[in-house]
Amino acid sequence: MKKVLTMPVLLAASLFTASSAFAADGTITIQGQVTDSACQIAVNGGDADTNVVLPTVSTSSLTSDGAVAGATPIVMSLTGCPSTGHVRAYFEPQNVDVSTGYLVNNAKSGADNVQVQIINGFDGKPINLATNEGNNSVNFVDDGSGTTGSATLNYAAQYIAVNGAASSGGVETALVYTLDYL
Repeated sequence: MKKVLTMPVLLAASLFTASSAFAADGTITIQGQVTDSACQIAVNGGDADTNVVLPTVSTSSLTSDGAVAGATPIVMSLTGCPSTGHVRAYFEPQNVDVSTGYLVNNAKSGADNVQVQIINGFDGKPINLATNEGNNSVNFVDDGSGTTGSATLNYAAQYIAVNGAASSGGVETALVYTLDYL
């Protein structure tokens, strides 16, 4: 009888001891916002999904690591937005070389040692697409109704030589973005 009673007591004691080993050290509170007013997006006067064609450049303009050429504007015009607050394009990490923060060249038989760099149109500084460092936001401008507004996000895309001189060939990549209402 003593053996039968001892086993449940030992089992219960071990459960209480184990739970103290998993005591909480802190709490992470997660917050967000869902908006009922999403902006309509026009990129370079077209749709939200569009093509940006960089100019053809010579390999002589991309002869060393970090050389850039062919800067081409990317203007995101936003309408029907909230009348207050601010926004930025959050660049998703697809197609991004995490070591450089640039877009990788996915073209078949593409140019070697070439990636695509996105620069901030406000100050001309590069945006690290792996971290979104260097990406700025802009304020919405009320359209006079008090309920809706607009904004313009200015960026540019350009070739950048990585790991030495570029070879000739095609360049193709995709920049995936989400509007980040701040």
